[in-house]
Amino acid sequence: MELAQILAELPEDCLYAAEQDLWVRREGEDVVVGAVRFVVEHGQFMVFYPRPCEIPVMRERSLGVMETAKTAVAISCPLSCTIIETNQAVQNDINVVIQDPYGAGWLYRLKPMAWEEESSFLMGVEEYREWLTTHHRDRLRAPEPQHYELPPIDPQNISY
Repeated sequence: MELAQILAELPEDCLYAAEQDLWVRREGEDVVVGAVRFVVEHGQFMVFYPRPCEIPVMRERSLGVMETAKTAVAISCPLSCTIIETNQAVQNDINVVIQDPYGAGWLYRLKPMAWEEESSFLMGVEEYREWLTTHHRDRLRAPEPQHYELPPIDPQNISY
């Protein structure tokens, strides 16, 4: 899918956590959270492992894990919240996210703890479109491999 099409289909009624590749939609006192089409198109998602419901999660802490063909990625929480519900349909079939990321493919229903303070960290649709237009190439670039040199191991000092 082309970037222009991805940008055009961004829902107007959502806020966006750009670095986390998530959308957030307010529904009464709760919020619904899902993965944006951009990451769905390029992520090769395979399995969704959410944290259990009724668990409080602070902003930028892990809501769970999404496995791709190449790696497991922590889903970073866009707001401090309590997990109310996770989408069982997505847990059973990740294709629900791929087919309808802004509707049936939602990931979480959350009860925000500090909406007034933390919603300012989220972007409106126009701001997110500008951000994604500027950053989309960086988001697709594979990370540079890290090389670590391990210290020599002394077999005499290993305890089992």
